[in-house]
Amino acid sequence: MIAKITLLFGVLMALTFVGCGDSPPDTGSPGPQPTAESNAGHHHDAPGESCFICDETKRDPGRLWCTEHVRYEDRCWECQPQLEEEGRLWCTEHSLYEDECFLCHPELSDDSGQDEEATSHVDFGLFCSEHQVPEAECGICQPQLTASLNSGDQLQIRFESNQSASKAGIQTLPARQSTVQASISAFCEVAYNGNALARITPFAAGIVRKVLVDVGEEVEVGDVLIELHSTEVANAKSAYVSAFVDYGLKEQTSERERRLAEKSISSEQEVQEAEAALQTAELKLRTSRQVLLNYGITEIEVNAIRDDRDTSAVLHLRAPFRGTLVERDAVVGEAVEPGRRLFSLVDLETMWLSLSVPADQAELLHKGLLVEAKFAGNTVRGEVEWVNTSIDERSRMLRARAVVSNVDRKLSAGTFGDALVFIAGPQGSVEIPRASVQRYEGHPYVFIKLDDDLYSLRRVTAIEDHSKDSVAIIAGLSPGESVVSEGAFTVMSEFLKSRLGAGCVDD
Repeated sequence: MIAKITLLFGVLMALTFVGCGDSPPDTGSPGPQPTAESNAGHHHDAPGESCFICDETKRDPGRLWCTEHVRYEDRCWECQPQLEEEGRLWCTEHSLYEDECFLCHPELSDDSGQDEEATSHVDFGLFCSEHQVPEAECGICQPQLTASLNSGDQLQIRFESNQSASKAGIQTLPARQSTVQASISAFCEVAYNGNALARITPFAAGIVRKVLVDVGEEVEVGDVLIELHSTEVANAKSAYVSAFVDYGLKEQTSERERRLAEKSISSEQEVQEAEAALQTAELKLRTSRQVLLNYGITEIEVNAIRDDRDTSAVLHLRAPFRGTLVERDAVVGEAVEPGRRLFSLVDLETMWLSLSVPADQAELLHKGLLVEAKFAGNTVRGEVEWVNTSIDERSRMLRARAVVSNVDRKLSAGTFGDALVFIAGPQGSVEIPRASVQRYEGHPYVFIKLDDDLYSLRRVTAIEDHSKDSVAIIAGLSPGESVVSEGAFTVMSEFLKSRLGAGCVDD
């Protein structure tokens, strides 16, 4: 390391004292070639001018660059001596053949044929003699190629000796075949199923006479929960009984007038008046009956009121469905008004999961997707039934909702947890330890052992479940390949040292 720092410092000092106007010595032939320092000191006649040596954006796309000798890799005879052409004139200033140096011969830049020739050596098969791998796969000499890797593509990293990896504690294991489902992570909160929740409230004002159940009890549909004393209900019962009696009287009168008319005793007008009175009485009877039903009195109770001539002030509040009482706000003797919540009744067979998904994954979420959530060892599964159409302004999360089974009653409202929303069906994958995956510029990579001193840096497509110690690889890795399981960071450091100033010839 001290030798590397000393060498780097020497290079920087040389660059400081070599002016932009200094020209490299003219050797008259391709070798020996000028050093990196002398190339860096080439000059331009006009101020502000630059070339592919000064400005990497002007270099041929996809053409490898030798950072050690500051020239194109296919024109670096020190690294690629097998490519040198005898008898071809050489531009020592720009490290190109004279017949392709468009900097010395601007007219060549307009010759498409010459441009083609200049890049014809890109696919020649350059070889890195320093690390004994193809130049296009040398991760130490060409780290910039990492950005162009697709899933399954790789660069190679060679250590200094066969013992370097073992001394660094690098260990491997074979990748295992497995099955995984693509998913997105979400935060979730358990809530009561709003479609199976009822607030028990009276439809008439009254006084609580009896509370027949308590919070936590399970009730069946129709069970009486509270008994109220209500003057309104007493008046409604009285009106219904009176309407029933009046209807019976009007019905008898209409029937009598019809019989008398048949004997020509009553006139047609009297018959019509009796029919009209009957219809009015029937309307009052139906209206008064409906008032009782609106108070929550059942059909059976209404019939009993009619038959028993019941005009009491008793009003029963009943359970609308089978469920569990989870809230109570009723005591004997207090006055209550319509709409006042006395009980909350919930069917706990199912629960809601309120999901929060990051905004950048919102487009993957839709109704019908399967959801799996874990709460203290309890795993539940359900299906997305609703997705919000807007992102929350404060949290920048997308809200969604799923319904899950709670038959075993293990879920509690208000519990927080993590959930997975599966966006695809099960597919084959390769399972490796989480420590095997290294991230570089936002993408996942793994290291594959090729030889004792040779490893490949391979880009993969991974599906991560943060609750597990392993990662599923769905592309870029095959079962049985030797993956670095311990010391992956050490191999990554060997790769990154070229980015930190350690060249490929540093000792």
